[in-house]
Amino acid sequence: MDHTSLQPLSQDVIQRFDTEFSWYIGHVRALAMTPEECCADQGNYLVAGELFHFLLQPTSLLTDPSMPLSVEQKNAIEVLRQSVRSVPLEARSGGPNAAASLKDMQHPSWEVPRQSAAKVLTVLAPLLDSRAA
Repeated sequence: MDHTSLQPLSQDVIQRFDTEFSWYIGHVRALAMTPEECCADQGNYLVAGELFHFLLQPTSLLTDPSMPLSVEQKNAIEVLRQSVRSVPLEARSGGPNAAASLKDMQHPSWEVPRQSAAKVLTVLAPLLDSRAA
């Protein structure tokens, strides 16, 4: 891990990290699922557009040096963000029903982001495991 993980974290940093991490990792987990599971998990409505938007949000996980992520973990998140950024508009059409959401999430351009999301989960596994304990 990087140098920030060796320093004691303040209660404020821990709280901010927990909030940001939980919110972000929920979207990463959804994207790593099959298109069908992802849509069901996210409510079957505007799934691709919401994942696109939420996974590109500025995140203090990457920008705040006090966040306890290693360089490898931050890099994996950034790779995910770059792969999501490349998803074209036609793969996030925002159709108003479950069938349209599923069609969007089945678009081939979501395959690389889906793989990147799985990689993020693997790289973040130690944090996920420690939070589950």
